[in-house]
Amino acid sequence: MSSKDIMEEYSNTFFACVDEWPEEIRQDIYKLYAYLRVVDEMVEGAEGKDFKEWRFVIEQFHEVSAKYEFKGEWLEDFHHAMFTDLVKKKHTMVSMLEYCKGSSESVGCMMARILGCPPEADYYARALGRAYQIINFVRDYDEDTEKGYEYIGKNHNIYIRLFMENLEEGMKGIDYIPEALRGPIFKANKAYMGVAEKNDS
Repeated sequence: MSSKDIMEEYSNTFFACVDEWPEEIRQDIYKLYAYLRVVDEMVEGAEGKDFKEWRFVIEQFHEVSAKYEFKGEWLEDFHHAMFTDLVKKKHTMVSMLEYCKGSSESVGCMMARILGCPPEADYYARALGRAYQIINFVRDYDEDTEKGYEYIGKNHNIYIRLFMENLEEGMKGIDYIPEALRGPIFKANKAYMGVAEKNDS
């Protein structure tokens, strides 16, 4: 299974939006998201997986990390968030947002670097990543709770409002992304807005 295949399985909404990016950027994003999936599988104790394939994915991610000079704190925050899932719990709003710091804000910063954004864009990349994570929690609520992960409460309205607020804040930094690379972000926003509208009561 290629990095592209792994990303498609792990991030179906965002995966559908990346086609407009140049080939090199797409490949690096596939490698990033494949790594996210592998770490998630490790935490969930996946069985019957090809561990040689996992090692290859990890090696590819480290190449991407070195290429774009990802900060050590982003990796540390991401791994910390993932390994908190070793203990299934019912999150509060505070703990959910702390989880987002590693699970999505750090990934937003990594994506910003891949898209050629300067460090000044990191604040907005974090907000956008957080927005996407929150709406993913809404979208995947039934699947997550079935596995024992309660990232958000049953009343989704407050989380949808939080998604909208963070999306608006994140998009204030859109000018940091080169104009030719902004299309997939707008496309992803539209897709996630559809999820919000579908789940808003």
